[in-house]
Amino acid sequence: MKKIFITLLIFIFYSVADAQMQIYPPHWWTGMQDSTVQLMVHRENVAATTPTVDHPGVRLDSVIRTENPNYLFLNLTISENARPGIMTLRFALRGRPEVAYYELKQRAERSLAYGLDGNDFIYLIMPDRFVNGDPSNDIVPGTQETTIDRSVINARHGGDLQGIIGKLDYLQDLGVTATWLTPPQENDQPKYSYHGYAMTDHYTIDPRIGDLSLYRQYVQESHARGMQVVFDVVHNHIGNEHWLYTDAPSANWYNQWDSFTRTNYRTSSLMDMYASEEDRRLMTDGWFDTHMPDLNQRNPLVAKYLTQWTIWWIEEMQVDAIRLDTYSYADQTFLSQWALDVLQEYPGFTLFAEVWVNGLGVQGYYNGNNNLNRNVNTHLSGVLDFEMNWTLGKLVNEDPGWNSGNGALYLYLCQDYLFGENGGADNVIFLDNHDMSRFYEVTGKDLDKMKMATGILLTTRGIPQWFYGSEILMDEPADPMDRVREDFPGGWPGDTLNKFTAADRSPEENTFFQYLRTLARWHAQEPALKNGKLMQFVPDNGIYVYFRFTDDASVMVIVNGNTEEQELDTARFRERLHGYTSAVNIESGALLKSLEVLQLPAMSTTILKLHP
Repeated sequence: MKKIFITLLIFIFYSVADAQMQIYPPHWWTGMQDSTVQLMVHRENVAATTPTVDHPGVRLDSVIRTENPNYLFLNLTISENARPGIMTLRFALRGRPEVAYYELKQRAERSLAYGLDGNDFIYLIMPDRFVNGDPSNDIVPGTQETTIDRSVINARHGGDLQGIIGKLDYLQDLGVTATWLTPPQENDQPKYSYHGYAMTDHYTIDPRIGDLSLYRQYVQESHARGMQVVFDVVHNHIGNEHWLYTDAPSANWYNQWDSFTRTNYRTSSLMDMYASEEDRRLMTDGWFDTHMPDLNQRNPLVAKYLTQWTIWWIEEMQVDAIRLDTYSYADQTFLSQWALDVLQEYPGFTLFAEVWVNGLGVQGYYNGNNNLNRNVNTHLSGVLDFEMNWTLGKLVNEDPGWNSGNGALYLYLCQDYLFGENGGADNVIFLDNHDMSRFYEVTGKDLDKMKMATGILLTTRGIPQWFYGSEILMDEPADPMDRVREDFPGGWPGDTLNKFTAADRSPEENTFFQYLRTLARWHAQEPALKNGKLMQFVPDNGIYVYFRFTDDASVMVIVNGNTEEQELDTARFRERLHGYTSAVNIESGALLKSLEVLQLPAMSTTILKLHP
């Protein structure tokens, strides 16, 4: 009977010999700081084989099998003397080997520095909604969602990487120094997959957006223009059509429940000293949605897979920074080690996370090296500063007061010590994004308020991020959420208006576009913003003043929250004005020969470059 069983195994294994063996990561490199790599081998009944590795300088340390016979995990060590080339992997069953080949590449030397700073201006793009540069890939046979319909807000619309590449000159001219795409990886779900956050393959680009070679071209052409690329990483979940879910390596690859259980979305429960364990478990182990299985990063195989996926994209595509989606929903111990592993390979790399929470203490809890006594250091550069976003909403919609209007911004910045030694200098600040109402809608479609908030965004501490289309005053509310993800007018063949050009923009749109362009292009070059300090003064009579400065450069910013023009005596600011006698108004270009008394337009942010 035993002999018959073994014969049957051999028959089963070789009866699928034509099936493709999948190995992940798709390739690796010599010369990495971490000399180990774990290969995931996926093929029907591959666990029944005995694997061996044949390549000088490479050692197979161990083999891990799970309850799913379709997986093997090979732990390899790549020595310092290992040479790039094709490595031979053999999978033997009762002495009958099958051969697979795996490439080891030479790690490339990078000339560009990693890391974002205060001079950067990030432009957030949802690829499906920006520009359709290649209509031929709108419908791809074999994908589950095989239609596009621009009249349906949650359907696919056809934007792609080719369209983004074609608008890099537009972005560079606008003053953009970095682009952040929502995930372009394959999202082959039956519906509602245009947004990119339900991946079905970590290592491929969705064919309706492009392919790996086109993504590489997008990175290279960005770098040629002096622009960096932010890679959007999702560790918390995948799409339920991912092969890692339909043929899961193990039951504990995911956080399992007896029936579908949604997260409670209460990030505060993780640091609440009074929280129940059930609330904490619901927060981290509950699923984000029915079609988004929740990954269990406490499983070391899951943790290794996600870490190597991140490093593969950085090394293969030479991206420059990472934004982490739904950060607080994943296991915090894993995320801390993940950051260390990335920074070991790429010192100085920028890692910032989406921490969509209420309360500065809750938000500050996630910043790396903060001043809060928590058990885990995230090692993050910064967080997406939602509290700043909400404070700027108060600033434009409330009368200035002790803790309202621009007084609320003053009080918010007073608490930056919670982020650690650098305060919020490395936080990414924004007016809007793909999950919330456009800020022009928040202002009540008030151009002065929009300019006032934009002036602050581009001068206060932090790294500003802009959402595509807000430069032309797109004004959709986030109800339903997909409304804020409208197509950029002019990005599709046959659009009646092309708002990438001034001729098709309204006078108000052109006014704001030029305002943003002027500030953004100046922002990219101003040394006081790159790594300068911030000093703010207590608001008085509805006027809030702060300075950005280094030893050699200084910028004065005056926020008038009053609905009338104001005259400002600057005597109380002598601490920062000492040695400066004139200034240039950044918006108008006008030279101010005296700084003693300043005339302030109503509801405005005045930005002055100071001169001795």
